[in-house]
Amino acid sequence: MKAVSFWGVIRHLISTCMKNLRGFFLLSTALNMIAGFSMAATVVFKQNFFDSTEAATRGGDVSTAVFWGVVMTVFMIAVLFIRGLDEVMHLDIAMRLQSFLTLNFRKKATKVDAIRFEDSNFLDEINKAGKGCEDASKVFSAFMDIVAFSLPYFLFMSVFLINLAPLLVLCVVLAFLPSAIGQVVRFRQFSKLEGLNAPLRRRAVYYERCINDREYARETRLLGGFWFFRKLYETYMDLTAKNAWETSRKTELSELIIRFVLLAGYVATIYLMYLYLIDGTISVGAFAAVFSSIDQLFNFMESAVGYRISWITESLGTAKNYMNFLGEEERGGEDAEITARGISLKNVGFTYPNATKPSLQGINLNISEGETIAIVGENGAGKSTIAKLLIGLYLPGEGNVLIDGQNTKSLSPGSIFKNISGVFQRYQRYRLTLAENVAISKGELHTSSTENINTALAQAEVDITGRSFTNGTDTMLSREFGGIDLSGGQWQRIAIARGLYRKHNLIILDEPTAAIDPVEETRIYKLFAELSRDKTAIVITHRLGSAKIADRIIVMDNGQISDIGTHNELMSREGVYKQMYEAQAQWYGGENAIVV
Repeated sequence: MKAVSFWGVIRHLISTCMKNLRGFFLLSTALNMIAGFSMAATVVFKQNFFDSTEAATRGGDVSTAVFWGVVMTVFMIAVLFIRGLDEVMHLDIAMRLQSFLTLNFRKKATKVDAIRFEDSNFLDEINKAGKGCEDASKVFSAFMDIVAFSLPYFLFMSVFLINLAPLLVLCVVLAFLPSAIGQVVRFRQFSKLEGLNAPLRRRAVYYERCINDREYARETRLLGGFWFFRKLYETYMDLTAKNAWETSRKTELSELIIRFVLLAGYVATIYLMYLYLIDGTISVGAFAAVFSSIDQLFNFMESAVGYRISWITESLGTAKNYMNFLGEEERGGEDAEITARGISLKNVGFTYPNATKPSLQGINLNISEGETIAIVGENGAGKSTIAKLLIGLYLPGEGNVLIDGQNTKSLSPGSIFKNISGVFQRYQRYRLTLAENVAISKGELHTSSTENINTALAQAEVDITGRSFTNGTDTMLSREFGGIDLSGGQWQRIAIARGLYRKHNLIILDEPTAAIDPVEETRIYKLFAELSRDKTAIVITHRLGSAKIADRIIVMDNGQISDIGTHNELMSREGVYKQMYEAQAQWYGGENAIVV
């Protein structure tokens, strides 16, 4: 991947502002420049005021001094007003820019190949890129303040000082150069720090969730896991803080040196001005004007270099991480009309990132239109992996997956997913209303059909007239937002309703009934078989009794297909399926007790 430069980051940020905030951004920039020039221009009014005042003390016209005093006061008030308005707009732009950058980041994440999310290194990249959204906004805010405000200020002051005495500018330059060098060192240190802390921070956030999140709270408290996760959290936070302290120690030492250089420049400037006043090079008014502005000049120098450039150097590393993430390769492919009725796997192999052995190898399978297929096998046999390949979520490392005769490697994800639905074991419990939890599968939260939603809920046997759903389909399913919470079984039925609501010709059920007892599971699978009668269906289950609804059962073993057949065919021969079935039958009181 091509390295991202500082100017590459700035170009992207300006482009984002011009695309989304053009008028507001240009107005803010113009105000910033006016404020910079105006702030510096006060030194001219001060010089005229002090010169006219000095002349008045020697018998000159007092009205001239009064005039320049009034003009100077009005001008300074106007400058303060402009600067205040500019700062408000500047802050608003920074906040809006961050939201647009975050949106770009999220959009990009949806376009990256899904298999990348199985790679811990890629997850670290996402973590760093997410932080980079906020830091990129800081970089841009500081950069624009330097370019649009500080630079005009320094240009004006430089011209003014050159007209007084050219050597005065040299003092400012000598104070600036060491600061710039120090910030280059600072940037390198903080870039290195982010590389060290990103994986540590990701772990600490996860352990914090294990302590506080509702998802983990009950089990963590019941099993006494609080102190365990607290120790892990503190360990990784301590490592993060240790890295940050070591970096801060080095950078603050350089900052101390910079401040001494700035102080030396300040003293040298005052001394030169004194010499120029004595030998008559500058007037008393010019001396008084510069002397009264010199603090402001060096404060701006410290602000522009010591603060704003330091903001840039501290944040540029993570901002580049954001830019690098935007440059990640996207999963491409051509758009095509895919009905997703038939699927073929041709000598398919698949290996997860950083895995030492393949999860699937040598898979050949044809699934016909309207066929119901069950995939069974022990944990780790490759059931879920083959399902993700069948629906095009993952692409095979070896061989090809053909949907309607077209290779998933050459198709866009949108074309593949258009007519596919699914219900997965790790379903999502969205903090939305019941209707929204169902309608989200079509991406239509405001144009969804109430009748179709109710049909999907009824098919999944969700009773919306019961006591749980006090407001029917408008019931909020989250206590955090003033609603209710549901049992695991109720949530699973809603997840099934979500899958059924989506328009599909192929639907996959990846062990969605794990939290439902066998009797209820029987009812759901029988219903599912009826609803899928004219559609292609794939069922992944660890309860072999449920596989009886399938036209064919695929038996997975150690990443390969060990057998294929109907339930009766598989039971008629010695194999993995018969062994597993008879082992499960013992848990339910004999073979006849296995449901379905």
